[in-house]
Amino acid sequence: MNMESDMIEVSSEIVQGVELFNEDILQKELSENAGALQETLVVQDAELCVIAEPVYYPEYQFDSPWTLVCSAQKEFENTKTQGFLKGCKWSPDGTCLLACADDGLLRLFDLPADLYNSHKKTFQGCSTTELSPSLRIKEGEIIYDYCWHPHMSSWNLETCLLASTAKGSPTHLWDAYKGTLTATYRAYNNVDEVEAANSLCISPDGEKLYCGFDKCVRVFDIQTPGRHCEMRPTKSTDGLSASQSGIISCIAVNAALPSVYAAASYLKTIGLYSEPEGVALCVLEGHRGGVTHLKFSPDGMVLYSGGRKDPEILCWDLRNPGQVLYTMHRTVETNQRIYFDLDPSGHYLISGDTSGCVTIWDTQIGVETSNSESPLLSMKSLPERFRCRVNDDCTNGVSFHPWLPLVATSSGQRHLTCRLNNSVGDSSSDSDIDDEPSRQKLPSRENSVKLWWAYNIDREAL
Repeated sequence: MNMESDMIEVSSEIVQGVELFNEDILQKELSENAGALQETLVVQDAELCVIAEPVYYPEYQFDSPWTLVCSAQKEFENTKTQGFLKGCKWSPDGTCLLACADDGLLRLFDLPADLYNSHKKTFQGCSTTELSPSLRIKEGEIIYDYCWHPHMSSWNLETCLLASTAKGSPTHLWDAYKGTLTATYRAYNNVDEVEAANSLCISPDGEKLYCGFDKCVRVFDIQTPGRHCEMRPTKSTDGLSASQSGIISCIAVNAALPSVYAAASYLKTIGLYSEPEGVALCVLEGHRGGVTHLKFSPDGMVLYSGGRKDPEILCWDLRNPGQVLYTMHRTVETNQRIYFDLDPSGHYLISGDTSGCVTIWDTQIGVETSNSESPLLSMKSLPERFRCRVNDDCTNGVSFHPWLPLVATSSGQRHLTCRLNNSVGDSSSDSDIDDEPSRQKLPSRENSVKLWWAYNIDREAL
């Protein structure tokens, strides 16, 4: 019995020792991998956020021309001004399209009811051929910029909001369901006069309104209308930090990293800034013309930028600020803002141009190129994946639908009439002809909004 008790005590001591030894190893292992564990948790949180997004992305075909579903042309024929379009943007929920025209009106077009019943890939026909706006919002003067509230959903009326800025007016927040004014955000200059913002953007969380002015960005709290705002100069006075001059022409916030936003100017520069104080991180230079449009990729790793009278869209690597991964060529021959857009997955980039065409590039080719071993390939121009003429005039706006293979385009530009002097000619000519100045033959004019189906068509259902 004594021998058995001694053996039991010895075995218990061995077990306790093994347990202590295992606990020490476990604690050491946990302490050594604490950093890795935190990184894993961050990655898992990011993955959860990604999973929370819709897992389905539209698919597109680029082997044949797209099918025109419907259009809006009559709406822009009887305007007092030239009535050309200035871009179009699908709402975040995909139920309506916002279009801006030179007549100072914002128009909302509802998604045709037949498209709700269409298969995600196969177009089954649409009874609507001519689109009519369901809502018109009138600004006082020419509209500089406009955007949707990022959380806009037709099933939640509190989020049915859009913002706009126009010449000589403060920034307005509109009810996209009723068309009524919801809030006003006023910026004042040095002589206490209301100053209009040249560009605007709402943060991904819907809490901040960024407005671009000359050499500064003003940040308003969406929930606090009025004149109270935070003024963030972009031009440095100490000569040490990054400095950006000129009128801020466009602003974009990185949805994947909301603490970083970009502001571009007509002086061909792009500034990257960090929250919460708007500290300048760096200034990017490389455009040939004033920058007019910015867009971050969904993963937040790259920034796309395009300018006026600039034939290239640049893709900036945010992991190596200042490095251009690749370029995309397009035709931009005027000072008009020509929009581009990314599909929901970030796989394809689409842009209009002044010749009336739309061009699509596969951005994944650029990613593979940037990861290649040869540094000579990192600055190549991406080949076109798809190109199609969709308008007889400038295609200034393009927008991918968030959950259908549907693309919206807008067209038009300012046309100047050239008057010629007829003082030299036959004196015996008819006086009526002499009094009427001759006009130079103008290029085709087309002011329209069009919806294009970018996948298969069910011929039997048509």
